[in-house]
Amino acid sequence: MLCRVIGRIEKLWQHRRSLSMALAGGALLNGCAALGTDSAKAPVTISEVIQMSKENVPTDTIANRMRESKAVYRLKATGLVRLHDQGVPDPVLNYMQQTYLDAVRREQVQADRNTWGMWRDHFW
Repeated sequence: MLCRVIGRIEKLWQHRRSLSMALAGGALLNGCAALGTDSAKAPVTISEVIQMSKENVPTDTIANRMRESKAVYRLKATGLVRLHDQGVPDPVLNYMQQTYLDAVRREQVQADRNTWGMWRDHFW
């Protein structure tokens, strides 16, 4: 009789352990899936911008595609001039330049946050 009870307890314990492992594994996979997805699209390349400009795609559409892709365009003045000469509209060029300026500002804010002390500017 005691052996039966012990056997049942062992089976229940094994079932409980496997259920716990399944729940923990499911939670882990769910967390990884949530972190691994990024809704950003592939970056719009400069050649794609030139091609869209040649196809007379509206400037708002081009800028929206670039905004959705979250691409940052680091262009020198000569690059901007070349794009302008190839027919890229000014609003698109302005947007491309603004993406780089915004990225630099974000990086600077992050760098400043990393150097702030606890008592600086009497924040605390």
